[in-house]
Amino acid sequence: MVDMPSNLLNAIDNLSKCKNFDLAKTKGYVSNVVSEQGNPLEKFVRASFCGIPDTKRNNMSSDDVFCFQGQKNHPPDAMLRNAGDAIEIKKVEGISTIHLNSSLPKQRLYDDDKMITNKAVECEEWKSRDMLYVIGHIKKDTSPVRSLFFFYGDCIFKRNEYYNDIFESAKNSLKGIDKIQQTGNEYGTIKDVDELGINTDMRLRPLNSFDHPFKIFSEIVQPDKNAVFSLFAVMRRSKFESFPDHAQHLLTDNPAIERTTKQIRDPDNPGGEIRVEVFSFTKT
Repeated sequence: MVDMPSNLLNAIDNLSKCKNFDLAKTKGYVSNVVSEQGNPLEKFVRASFCGIPDTKRNNMSSDDVFCFQGQKNHPPDAMLRNAGDAIEIKKVEGISTIHLNSSLPKQRLYDDDKMITNKAVECEEWKSRDMLYVIGHIKKDTSPVRSLFFFYGDCIFKRNEYYNDIFESAKNSLKGIDKIQQTGNEYGTIKDVDELGINTDMRLRPLNSFDHPFKIFSEIVQPDKNAVFSLFAVMRRSKFESFPDHAQHLLTDNPAIERTTKQIRDPDNPGGEIRVEVFSFTKT
């Protein structure tokens, strides 16, 4: 097992010690440790992997923690060093649908994924990474973050091949359309669709989405609507046990963090269940 400079357990521990979740007021601290890539929420989340995001007690720069810190219009938003998690961060203004746009749901991110850039592929030697999703509830970019929900793709999604097969099947079904051109991660583009010679092109692309994790995990998490800030994290028991012992103890020995073990539906076997660890804390 390779010990990474930082991981999700470090981030949860750091956030439990954070006192200010206002993105405008923490901007100065955050900017000192992370790159300018991404929106304020993305930078705040990345900073939490480096230290406590509302203080100068960040003892690592983002270059020490991340091998990749995102690229506009391409997933993921970050990747941890030493083949650590790939991280996708989504901002919502309520408990609403999460939009992935053209990206397919993922349990893992592979280096041959058509959506990622050469920069992401070549940042270090790697073949695949666990996919970590982070959903931030915030009304405006500079408003306080109301909640952060961390979960791994393998807790709610089927294996990547399932979605890839459906995408390819839909794409193949469109091949008979006259003048369609098909490349990349779109279903295709019908060129000069009206034959007026004015380049009227019709793009056909998937718009993928899923329910907010508060809805998906409603039977195992109960958010406090009156809380100033709440954090939840859901991961398979096997994932938690894969972290170094000292990282596990950051949470199990932290009195501010609640830990529960639950059973949830196995996405690859809907008739079965998987054991997950749920970590949470609330600021009132």
